[in-house]
Amino acid sequence: MEDLILKMIFPFLDNTVLSSRQYWDNSYRVWLFLSIIFFFGILLVGIYFVIRYRYVRGKNEVGARIYGNTSLEVIWIVIPTILAIFLGTYSFANFMYQRTLPADGIQIKVTGFMWGWEVEYENGKVVVTSFDPNNPYDKPDEEKVYLPVGKKIKVFMTSRDVIHSFYVQPAMITEDVIPGRITYMWFQVDKEGEYFAFCREYCGTWHSGMIAVLKFVSQEEFEEWLKK
Repeated sequence: MEDLILKMIFPFLDNTVLSSRQYWDNSYRVWLFLSIIFFFGILLVGIYFVIRYRYVRGKNEVGARIYGNTSLEVIWIVIPTILAIFLGTYSFANFMYQRTLPADGIQIKVTGFMWGWEVEYENGKVVVTSFDPNNPYDKPDEEKVYLPVGKKIKVFMTSRDVIHSFYVQPAMITEDVIPGRITYMWFQVDKEGEYFAFCREYCGTWHSGMIAVLKFVSQEEFEEWLKK
């Protein structure tokens, strides 16, 4: 249980290999890297100009007349334009990959309700997570959502009451669960273990306890469990 909570609070400590999550991680790292470069670049240039051109009585009290610099203006237009096109194209490609359902994998239907989840498998088997306000993280084995490790999981979602949001913590992906509509997403986890999925859209008094445990097992164990 402690490991599950640590993974939820500090996802960067989780060394789980995820085929779907890597696209979000890559986009995040690229944006973060460029943001850091620009932040410190602008900061250092600003500090330099503050020191270099600081006010000194009797010296350069009247500023020089500068009428522009064509080369400098071209640089600060062309470089940001190229970066904006790159970031937009790169991020959109990752987004489209994540939003396109794969042809293979398994399919489950998730129905949200206050304050739990109902998961239905393709063979009709159903798992319902109960709600315990005193200990929402511990679930009996019969309420854990079994899934095969290393397989793409296609999720179709709807709600019985209010708007929820199904957030799969290890994959760092979420999608709104809306009454009267079917929404979808997919993810893949490549390491066996138990992970959290919970509601990320405020849905009432016990929203914080609307938690499911996803148990990823081998394909053989999953198929055996599915037959029970």
